[in-house]
Amino acid sequence: MTLLQEEIQQSFQEYQQISLTKAREAFYRQSFLHDGEFYWPEESYPLEKKRYALIWLPACPRAQRVAATIHLLGLTDWIETIELAPHKDQSWHFSATMDGVYYLYELFEQKAEGIQPCLYDKKRHEVITNDQYNLSKILVRFSNQLEKTPSWKLYPVDKQSQIDAMSGFIFQHVNVQIYRAGHAANVEDKRKEDKKLAQTFQILDRHLGQYPFLFGDTLTDADLRLFPSLLRCPIYAKQFALDSCQLAGYENLRGYVHKFYQIPAIRETTKLEQIVETHYRSPHNLKTFGSKYQKETITSTFGELEII
Repeated sequence: MTLLQEEIQQSFQEYQQISLTKAREAFYRQSFLHDGEFYWPEESYPLEKKRYALIWLPACPRAQRVAATIHLLGLTDWIETIELAPHKDQSWHFSATMDGVYYLYELFEQKAEGIQPCLYDKKRHEVITNDQYNLSKILVRFSNQLEKTPSWKLYPVDKQSQIDAMSGFIFQHVNVQIYRAGHAANVEDKRKEDKKLAQTFQILDRHLGQYPFLFGDTLTDADLRLFPSLLRCPIYAKQFALDSCQLAGYENLRGYVHKFYQIPAIRETTKLEQIVETHYRSPHNLKTFGSKYQKETITSTFGELEII
């Protein structure tokens, strides 16, 4: 058993002590993120060409994961992807009206805030689910209805329990930990949380020095939960002032990000311009972080990211 597997096993045992829903709610409250709702009467929503649309914000790491899943599973002819505008007005909105609405929250009836990414049924004109944690698994079930087997088996039956454990680990110790450290209440708490994140990155760096992906040669759903957060580390290092997110000290993590970016489906859903625009120039982020990084560019942020 590798060190990473030992850490995951211990972490996931703790994670299973409370329900997944309560765990997500607790972690998201701590990190100022929003979770979605999961309601999916599967028999009512068969796979039909162009019936569904993924509504997503390219700057958002969890949204990028779901968009990439659609491409990797060969579902692009079946599920449309609709990007939200990079600048947040009073709320997230479309670049042009979609189904007669401009603001995302207008699709959510009585809810005050529309949460993305979400899967929208264009036939019934309703949001099916905005549960970002499970959306990729829904897409896998969709892909199982196709006659053609996808090139990438992101959630193979024989590895599902292992992938779930790894995903829980990545969720707790990377996805949420970045925001927990970034939004710590004081300098001392930030130092402690930043150190925890650095320890996780050290474990992952050692593991990925031995294997191309988290599960050896196989790219899985768990990798798609790690890559988008690692990709945005140069931004987190600046805006959140996190030393752990300086990936220069993690050779294998940097190599992992570069290798991931070479995959066409990943590159197509890694919208570098929109990521930079939202993080550095959206009014809501300027209000939060100030204008210090307003002139940052793709090159200044992702200068080493190249297509080999």
